[in-house]
Formats: sequence, structure tokens, C-alpha cells
Amino acid sequence: MARVSLSMIVKDEAESIADVLSDASAFCDELVVADTGSTDGTQELARAAGARVIDVPWTDDFAAARNASLDACTGEWIVWLDADDRVPPAAQEAFSRILSGLGGDGDGDVDALISPYHCAFDEQTGAPTFTTLRERVMRRAAGLRWAGAIHEVVDITAVRTRDEPELVVEHRRTEAQAAQDEGRNLRILEKLYASGDRSPRTLYYRANELRDNGRHEEAAAAYAEVLELSQPAWERYFALMSRAECLQATGRHAEAEESAVRAVLLDPTRPEAWMVAGMIPYERGEWARAVPFFNAASVAQARPAGGFVRGRDYEWAPWDFLAVCLGNSGRHEEALNAGVRSLRGNPQAERVRANIGWFVSQLPAPASAT
Repeated sequence: MARVSLSMIVKDEAESIADVLSDASAFCDELVVADTGSTDGTQELARAAGARVIDVPWTDDFAAARNASLDACTGEWIVWLDADDRVPPAAQEAFSRILSGLGGDGDGDVDALISPYHCAFDEQTGAPTFTTLRERVMRRAAGLRWAGAIHEVVDITAVRTRDEPELVVEHRRTEAQAAQDEGRNLRILEKLYASGDRSPRTLYYRANELRDNGRHEEAAAAYAEVLELSQPAWERYFALMSRAECLQATGRHAEAEESAVRAVLLDPTRPEAWMVAGMIPYERGEWARAVPFFNAASVAQARPAGGFVRGRDYEWAPWDFLAVCLGNSGRHEEALNAGVRSLRGNPQAERVRANIGWFVSQLPAPASAT
């Protein structure tokens, strides 16, 4: 059986380090933690959990730190996790089973395993609301390396890969952890931008960070800069969609609609851009105009092979918004059907049930028997 190493980078993660190392111990033979300057006892907790801790100077470069961690791993296969990640029990079992079937350095027909990364969750149901696919397991002999100072990634385009949907990892960042890192990503990206870095990845994630920090005017301009460059189709799709949301937030409705429609035309088979296009008239109470967009989202349910996925748009959300629009347009029977369709997994199910009751009350009474 091939030996498996865990690769991590950390700084001041005492709140969660023991939990993620406990998860990883279920399927890793070696735990390697690269610490970039902790002062809260993280190193001691990691060692107590069985990890080998190495000190890595922090240089505002996540890829450099991750590569230092990779270099310290001795296993034939390497799994990477962050300190705020968790591996559910079912996924731990899947990791153990699948990793035990991998060959050694010169054996087998795959160099990297790709699996789902759940990055955001519904507060009420716990269902993932934002998912992406990541290179999670790497053969050490393949010589794969991290690249990018921020939002780093492993280039797997030239190696043999395999999708493993059971190897689910959940990104469980707490509010305290988020507060600790507040402003860090944007600071690094602005530093890169100021130095003249205009690479597609830097521009795209800079735009995302501006958006997430509520700087919508700047984000809209940043997405426009992104869209002038060549990029993966899924990234262009999300850039157009995100620009539409930023333009909408600043009251530039016509431009928002134009950007959302461009995203729809780029890939009409998935629902996210249809939803964004529908929200523009929805937020202005233009119910009849919003109906076709939400209706299209309810049938455009092709999940992409790569990139980001907004889970709710593939589940209850199109039907929920469609029901509201239909009800406000006087189409109560159709609204009733859409409302019922939206109930499963909906975190606002009680509101929907109340709406359904109102839709029923608006239906004409059945004709009396004669």
C-alpha cells in the first residue's frame, strides 16, 4: 500500500487545527504542517496531534508556503487540506478506501484526484450553497507544484487526472477565523496589481475581493478589465455574472442586464446567470419581466464539469423566486405549483408554506354541483 502524506500551511489556527488533523489521521500516514508564524499555540497542538511541524517564513505568497510543505512530505501520495477544512466521516472512509487502491511512485494510471470542495453552507439546512472542484490528491513523483501568491492552484493540465466525487472536503471557516484574515487577500492582490501584475488570475480574484468587500463600483470596473483578457469559459461566465450583480448594486440596471444576458448567452444550460438576470427586474418589483428568467433557470440545470457552482440555483431557488413572481402577477395556480416544487431543501420553507396558503386562497372556488 502506498504511503500518504497530509500537506498543510497554517498560522494561528489553534481553534481548529486539532479537528482537521484528527480527520486526516483517518487516511494519512504522515501529517506535515508548515507554520508561517503562529503565536497562539498552533504548533504545540499540531505536534500533540502527531504532526511534524516545519517553520516557513511568510512572504505574502501562499504558493511558496504550500510548496515548502509539499517538499517536506515523504509519502508517495499527498493530500492537502487547510486548517479550517473538515472531512466528513463518509468522506474519510472514501479517502481510506480510494487511497488504499492507489499504486506507488511508478505504478498506476493517475497522477491527481479531483474532488468537490464545499465552500459555503446554508445556515438553516447545512446544505452546501457554493461548491468547486479542486485537485485534492497528488502523486509526489509527478512533481506537481502550487502557483499563485493568492488563490493558489496546482497546474494539472499536463498530468493524468481522475474525478472522485466521494472525496468531499468542507471549508468551515468560523467568524473568528474570517475576522483574523479580514483584508489580507485584497491587500496581497492590490500589492500584485500595483506592481504591474495583470495576469488573468490576479485580475479575476482582485475583482472578487473588491466585490466581497462591498466596493461594487471598483469591482464592476475590475471585472471589465478581466473581461478584456482571454480566460477559461467558466471564469468568464462568473465574471460577467458578478459584474452584473455589482452594477445592479450601484443602480446601473441597464448595464447589469446587458452583462447578465452575456453570461446567459455564454452558457444557457446552467442556471446561475439566468437567476442573476431575473433578480434585476425582481428587485424592482417587475414581476412579469422576471418570470421568464426564473422559469429558464428552473430547466437549465446542467452542472458544469469545472469551475464554481452555486448549489441553491440547481435546487429550490429558481422555483421559489418563480412562485413569488407568478403570485404577484396574478397567476396563482402556477404560483402554487412552483411553490410546492421549491419546498424541498428550502431554508425558508415556512415562508413558502405561508405563500402557498395565500395562493390557494386566491384560486376561484369550484363550481357547485347542480
